[in-house]
Amino acid sequence: MRPYSARWAVAKRAHSEHDGVVSDTTAGFTLKPWQRFHVRVMLLVGAVVFLILGVMGVAFYETAYSTEFGALQTRIRSTVMIISKRINVPRLAELDPAKWRDDDYYQWVREGLTEICRDDPDIDSIYIFSKTDDPRKLKFVIDVGDDDVGAGTYGDTYEITDTIKLMQQGLTRITVEEEMTADEWGLSLSGYAPLRFPNGDSFGLVGVDILASDIDRIRMRVLTTTLVIFGAAAIALFLVSFYLGRRIRGPINDINLAASRIAAGDFEHELEVERKDEFGLMGHHFNTIAKSLKERDFLRDTFGRYVSPDIAKRVLADRSAAALGGEEREVTVVFSDIEGYSSMTELIPPKEVLAMLNTYLAAMNEIIDQYQGCIIEFLGDAILTVFNAPNDVENHAEVGVRCALAMRARLEEMNRIWETQPIAQIWRQAGKSSLRARIGIHTGRVVAGNLGSKTRMKYGLIGDVVNVAARIEALNKKLSTTLLVSADTKALLGAELVSIAVDRGEHEVKGRAGGVKVWGF
Repeated sequence: MRPYSARWAVAKRAHSEHDGVVSDTTAGFTLKPWQRFHVRVMLLVGAVVFLILGVMGVAFYETAYSTEFGALQTRIRSTVMIISKRINVPRLAELDPAKWRDDDYYQWVREGLTEICRDDPDIDSIYIFSKTDDPRKLKFVIDVGDDDVGAGTYGDTYEITDTIKLMQQGLTRITVEEEMTADEWGLSLSGYAPLRFPNGDSFGLVGVDILASDIDRIRMRVLTTTLVIFGAAAIALFLVSFYLGRRIRGPINDINLAASRIAAGDFEHELEVERKDEFGLMGHHFNTIAKSLKERDFLRDTFGRYVSPDIAKRVLADRSAAALGGEEREVTVVFSDIEGYSSMTELIPPKEVLAMLNTYLAAMNEIIDQYQGCIIEFLGDAILTVFNAPNDVENHAEVGVRCALAMRARLEEMNRIWETQPIAQIWRQAGKSSLRARIGIHTGRVVAGNLGSKTRMKYGLIGDVVNVAARIEALNKKLSTTLLVSADTKALLGAELVSIAVDRGEHEVKGRAGGVKVWGF
C-alpha cells in the first residue's frame, strides 16, 4: 500500500478546485460548464419554465388584450346607444340648411357631443349622418372632435365605399367594428347606432371613433403588464435555480473529489454531507463504501505479506479461488537456502540473525516479484518459489533461471555493501567470508491449489517437483556450486542460457530411484 502522503499527492494532482468546482482530469478530460449535471438541470428546468411562462404570457396578453378590446367595444356601444336615445330626430330633420348655424337645438346637440369628447379622452370624434338617396353616400349633420380638424360640415357628403357594409348595418342596428379600419383620418375603431323617427323610419346614424393611438396605448399597457410579470418570474426562476444549483453542485463536487481520492488509493477521507435528503443518504453510503474499501485494502496488504501478492489478488478478486482444491500445471520451482544458516543461529543471538534474515528476504522478494514469481512460503532462511502458478508465466523455465541469476547477483551486491557494516559480523562469527545462498531449480507437473481445511488453508504445490528442487539445491554443497538446474529445466531454456550452462553430471538424490542430471551456472 502506498503511504498516505503519496496517495494524497496523486489525488491532489488529479484534481484542482476552482471556485468550488472540481475539474476531473483522471479520465483525461476536463468538464465544460455546460457538461456539468447541475448546469444541465438548471438549463432544462429554466427552458421548461420559460416555455411555460412564454405560453402563459402570450395567452395572458391575448386574453387581456381581448378583454380590454371587448371593454372598449362595450363602451363605444353604450356611448352610441345613449347618444342615439337622446337625439330628437324630428328636430334635426327640420333644420333649415340655410340657418343650421343659428339653430338653438343644433348648437345644443353639438355642445353636448363636444363635452362628451372632452370628458372621454379615448373618443376622437362623434358624428351624425343623415341618409341620402344614394346608398353609398351619407350627409354630415354634426361632426365634432378634440380639435375639430378635418371635421365635416353640415351638408357635406361622405363616401362609405370602403366601409359600406358596417355603416349600412349601423343604419338599422347598433354596430361596433371588430377590428380597426383606415380612412383619410387614419386608423380608428368605430361604433354606430341608428337614428329613427318615431314611426320607425331611418333618419341616419350616430357614430363614435377612437383613434389607433388609443388602441396602441391599450395594447402597450397589456404588453407592459405581461412583460413585467414575465420578467419578475424570470428573476425569481434565476434566483431559485441559482440556489438549487449551489445546493446540488456542492454535494456533487464533494462526492466527485472523494471518489477521485479513493480511486487514487486514499481511503482516509470521510465525506461530510450533513443533509437529510438523497445527497445525505448518498454521502452515508459513500462513507460506508470507503470504509469497506479501506478494510479490503488493509486486508489485501496484510494478506499479501503472508502469502504472495498474486495469490492475495486472485483470492480477493475471485471468491471461488478461496475454495479447496487445485489444478494441474507445468511449473518451474526455484528453491533457495542460505549456506551455513544453522551454524549462524547457534553462534549469533536470534534477534541479530532475524534482522539480517529480514533484510535478505526483502531483497530476494523484490527480485522474485520483478520476474513474476510466486513465493509459496519462507521456510526459515529458505525460499520456495514457483513460476507459472497461480498466474501464467510464458517461458517459465527460462524466467525462473534468470530470476535465480538475478537473486545471486543481488546477494553479491549486498555483500559488497555489507563488508564495512556491522551486519557482516553475523556470518563472520560463523566463519563465513560472505553471505552465500544455494539455489536448485526443477521443472515438471504439479497440482497447484488450496490445501488444508475450510478454516485454515494455504496455497501450495503437490508433486515430486518441489522435492527434486530441494534435493538439487542440496547438491550445491556437494559440488561447491551456488546454482543448479535439472535436465527438465535445461531442456526448456533458450540458446543463450544453454551456452553458459556447465554439465555437473548425474547424481543420486534422496527419494528418487534414478539419478538426477544437473547443470550449473
